[in-house]
Amino acid sequence: MDYLILQAEEKLLTVARFGVSRRSAELIAAASIVLNEERPLADAVRNVAENLTGSPRVVLCLTPALFAQRTITLPFNDVRKVKAVLPSQLQGDIALPVEELALGILPEEEGAFLALWTRKSDIGAAIIPFREGGIEPQVVSSLPFALADLPGVPRDCAVCAGNTLAIIKAGRLTYFRAFTSVLTAPLIAATLSAIELSAGALPPQICLTGTCRGLADAHTLPLPVVELEMPPELGHLFKNAETFHQLAGLYAVAQACHAGTLPDFRQGELAWTAGDARLRRKLLLTGVLTAVIILLLFTNKGFQYRVAAADIASLNKSIESIYHEIFPARGKAVDEISEIKGEMRKMGGAEISGGYLDILKKLAEAKGNSINSLYEAELEGRSLRIKGDASSVQAVNEFKAAIAPLMAVSELGEVKSRPDGTVTFRITGTLKEVAK
Repeated sequence: MDYLILQAEEKLLTVARFGVSRRSAELIAAASIVLNEERPLADAVRNVAENLTGSPRVVLCLTPALFAQRTITLPFNDVRKVKAVLPSQLQGDIALPVEELALGILPEEEGAFLALWTRKSDIGAAIIPFREGGIEPQVVSSLPFALADLPGVPRDCAVCAGNTLAIIKAGRLTYFRAFTSVLTAPLIAATLSAIELSAGALPPQICLTGTCRGLADAHTLPLPVVELEMPPELGHLFKNAETFHQLAGLYAVAQACHAGTLPDFRQGELAWTAGDARLRRKLLLTGVLTAVIILLLFTNKGFQYRVAAADIASLNKSIESIYHEIFPARGKAVDEISEIKGEMRKMGGAEISGGYLDILKKLAEAKGNSINSLYEAELEGRSLRIKGDASSVQAVNEFKAAIAPLMAVSELGEVKSRPDGTVTFRITGTLKEVAK
């Protein structure tokens, strides 16, 4: 599936499109657009929309300064239950009414969760320029919530990305702080000291990526510093280290969205409904087409029924005409076909008292095991013709002798040998008037 990731900052709009599946990932396109008075956000969004093809899933990443956080502890780990009780957990502990907030949740550890919230009004205002520009986001979130999915990031570290400091513990985000100014070594040190003073455990190292790589030479940081390195298996995706550090965060957002772990703050009245409306239109069109097909099918069957009824009426009329030709003295019959069949059976029974089936039964009893098969038996009046194949000429003679009680006269015709030693034969003759 394709993901179009939009990171909206005050003076920069970063766009990246990734194709992500369970087995592979592809960087389709990427661009950074500087925002100023000559090129406001609305113009940049329209420019992106004009060059967009296909229908990727659009994810808008807002500045993390719009979001707040709090760790909560609950006696269960079911994320659905946590989301259900989250409003009551936050009610009274924060200054804003819960009804005005869009809420999110990220698991930390057993029974602990990172609760996230932001104003619905901020989300709604952020969506407007993208909707008007022709790229309405389906998901609204923020880049720090996907930092645990950064390729190559250690499972336990402090990540410095852009103007955000995040704490990753056991591969999960447990804390983040967004700065309105450029991230510096003193700000990082002060934040880590505050975490330590609040009885929080510090990670073993600091991992730098993006614009924070320049802090690697700072000697005032309280923890060992490492620069995030591009994993070798992603060399085909990012081509070089510079591209990797610019787009690694957006790639992590695409991966988290694909895995279903990225919090989405388009909720309630802000929920994305364009897809539902499009689906309803498709279902409506499908329903109309289905109704048309059913109507055509019934119409076609109706025509077929009328043609069949006309054919049956014509056939019945023909049968009635034939019946009156055969039996001109009889009146209208209840069932002409049955009466004609009955008369034919009477005529056949007058010729042969035993009937055709009785003759076939006697022939089958007489052939025994030496006759392989009788593949043709023709009876006209009392004249009988038989064709079959046998294992030998002797077997044919024995079969002729076995049917002698049935026959008034019998004659063995041409006997042909086959390469496998078997023979084919033909017997003709006349049945006795009373077959036994």
